[in-house]
Amino acid sequence: MAKVKKIARKRTVRNLKATKKSVKTTTPVIDIKELDPVRKCGPGTSVQVLLRVIERAEGVSTSHLVFFDKHGWYCDHGPTCPAVALARKQRRSATASRRR
Repeated sequence: MAKVKKIARKRTVRNLKATKKSVKTTTPVIDIKELDPVRKCGPGTSVQVLLRVIERAEGVSTSHLVFFDKHGWYCDHGPTCPAVALARKQRRSATASRRR
């Protein structure tokens, strides 16, 4: 009889979890600057609020322009961009602190 080589055993889910490398996730640094919508978009603009959101994470910098006008909040990357939520939150906190 010929010897049969053993086939490597299949890895279980537990073994796969143990061998995965841990990914270091750093929290991004967010800078939000309010811009003058009339100056940037022109005198006939419907934009009421214009914010530049700069997101820095792991050496990569991403710039967003977030607008608020008659259509609502949106970013130059689309209305579902995470920068929209950040800008709305910052804008809400800024108006809440002015009312006090």
